[in-house]
Amino acid sequence: MVKITSDLKIEKEQDKEDIIEKILDIDPDQLILNWKFKNVNKKLTYDIKKCIGCSLCKLVCPVNAIELGPIPDIAQEKIDKSNPKILIDHEKCCYCMLCAIVCPNDAFHENIEPEGQIDLNEFPTIGKFYKLDLDKCIEDEKIEICKLCLDVRKRNNIEEYYKIGKECPVKCFHIDSPIQGEVIIKKNMLHKCTPENCKACINICPTESFFIPESAEDVKKYGKIACNEDECFYCGACENSCPDDLILVDRKEVEILDPKKPGNYPWVQGWTVSIKEILRKALIRGKKQIEIPIIEEEVKKLKEKIEDTIPQLSKEDREKLNELDNKIQNFLRSPKIRYWIKDKKTDKIRKELKKLLT
Repeated sequence: MVKITSDLKIEKEQDKEDIIEKILDIDPDQLILNWKFKNVNKKLTYDIKKCIGCSLCKLVCPVNAIELGPIPDIAQEKIDKSNPKILIDHEKCCYCMLCAIVCPNDAFHENIEPEGQIDLNEFPTIGKFYKLDLDKCIEDEKIEICKLCLDVRKRNNIEEYYKIGKECPVKCFHIDSPIQGEVIIKKNMLHKCTPENCKACINICPTESFFIPESAEDVKKYGKIACNEDECFYCGACENSCPDDLILVDRKEVEILDPKKPGNYPWVQGWTVSIKEILRKALIRGKKQIEIPIIEEEVKKLKEKIEDTIPQLSKEDREKLNELDNKIQNFLRSPKIRYWIKDKKTDKIRKELKKLLT
C-alpha cells in the first residue's frame, strides 16, 4: 500500500520505498513543491513575481489544488506585489505539470529527476503567445532586444513578448494567442466602476490593453473603462482583478498542440480534456449581459409625468408612488419578465408594463 506523507520522518516499520513524500518549501519570491517516490523526484516551482493572476493554471488543474489569492487587492496596490496571486495546496497537487504547460508568463517551472524518466514532449500543450516573421527577423545577438527575443521563445513569457513587440527593430515580432475570445465589460453595471480610485484592470494587464477613455467621443463610446483587444490574449487577469465583477473574459477557442514526440500515449486524452477547461466559462456563463433601455425609458417618462403634474407630493401621493415602485420591482423580479429581457422580447415587455401602469 502506498502512503502519502508531508513529513520527512518515516516510521521505522514502514518500507521507505512505498511512501510518497511531499514537501513544501517557501522562499521570499517562490513556492517550491517537492514530490518523491522511489527513485523519481519531481519539483514544481511557482515564481510569485512572474505570476500575472490569470488563473489558467487553476482552470486546468485536474485535482483542484489551486485557488485564487487576493488578486483585486494586489491589482489595486492595497497590498504588496510580493503576495502570491494564487494559492497551491501541495497536499492535493499531483505534480502533473499542466500548470507549467499553460502558464502564459513562465511562472511555473518543472524539474524531474532522473532526466528522461517523464518526458513532457509526450504530452499535448497549447500554442505560443507570439507570432514571428522569420523572413524579416535579423536575430542579431549584439542588439539587447534581439538577444532577449532569442532567450524567451521556448517558454511562454507574455510580459517579455510585449516588450519585444514594442522594441523589435524590424517589427517582425507580434503578440499572438492560442486562445480566442472576447472581453465583455458589463455596461449596465458601470456605475460601480471608479477608475480614478481603482485601476485594477489597468494595473494588472501585462499587455496594457485596458485604458481610461479621455475624449468626450471615447467616453460616450466606451464608458468609464475600455479594452483594446488588439494585443489582448484573453488570459482573464482583468476579470480576476475587478473588485466589482464588471469584466467577463469569454474564451471561445483554444489551440491545443499534439505532443512533440509522436506516440499512442494513454494520457493524451486526459490532458486534452483538462486543457479544454480553459473554455468552461463560455458554456456556463453564456451571453453578455442584456441592457433594458425600454423599461428604463418608461419608468423615466412616468416619473417625469408625476413630477410635472404634482410638484408638491402629499402623503397620499407618496404612498401611491411607493405602491407603484413596489409594483415595478415585483414586475422586474417576475421569472417571465426576466426570460423576456434575456431573449430581448421588448414588445411583450412594453405591453406588460403598460398593463401594470394603467
